[in-house]
Amino acid sequence: MAATEWDGATFEAHRPLLFSIAYRMLGSASEAEDVVQDAWLRARQDEHADIRSPRAYLTTIVTRLCIDRLRSAERTRMEYPGPWLPEPLAQPNQESTELASSLTTAFLVVLEHLAPTERAVFLLREVFELDFDEIARSVGKTETNTRQILTRARGRLREPYPRFAVSRAESEEIVHRFRHACVTGNVEELMAVLHADATLVADGGGKAAAPAGPLLGAHRIAEFLIAMVGKVRWSESDPQVVSINGTPGLLVRHPISGDGTYSFDIADGRIRGIYVVRNPDKLRGFLERTH
Repeated sequence: MAATEWDGATFEAHRPLLFSIAYRMLGSASEAEDVVQDAWLRARQDEHADIRSPRAYLTTIVTRLCIDRLRSAERTRMEYPGPWLPEPLAQPNQESTELASSLTTAFLVVLEHLAPTERAVFLLREVFELDFDEIARSVGKTETNTRQILTRARGRLREPYPRFAVSRAESEEIVHRFRHACVTGNVEELMAVLHADATLVADGGGKAAAPAGPLLGAHRIAEFLIAMVGKVRWSESDPQVVSINGTPGLLVRHPISGDGTYSFDIADGRIRGIYVVRNPDKLRGFLERTH
């Protein structure tokens, strides 16, 4: 396929895949959309391309654009005020249960341990199950190097890629229990739904109040949520159970203290991770898509 043969229908057929790759690479829906648009423009302008597989060709463009963006953003991430969390996604593409398990906030946070090329190789192989020769072309490496990068990436991750997520019914039930405990100020109920070694991470981006670092342990988290955040603030905000990155979460809106999303990592019937995004820049797209 020559560049002159590109048409909107061909590109749109691959857009969901391209966005899925870009969002997982970047942790930002807005940046992922920009990358997909850049890929379209580059494909249209590449007059000398001999395109036998549009999917492979477009995947390569998107992957390399994402690697470049991650490399340029490394210093910004290092200087970011407080913990950095991915931008919450309100309406993910319809994906299989197995693929959707790689969309959770918890999994995207784990990917932050990987360098840009490692992240690309890991995602393309472990999540999207591409062949090594296609991955090697996408990242500009030999197949041997690509296999070595994947091995290194697996070793750097503390936990393996979750192939199966907790059922939606179980997740919703636990999120509702968490919400009820916070709104009513019931510390015992909140402690019952948290793992003893649970972690809470909040991203205020220097623009909204948030803990300066992770809160570790159920007791400390409960103290923060009930005593510091306050029962009154929870009840006034009327938190809503919504879908965040394909799983049940909470949208908390307050006229004075501001908005926030709560994503959860649930295992063995309890919450082991809470990810709170309060940076208004990261919430803008989510709020637009939620209403």
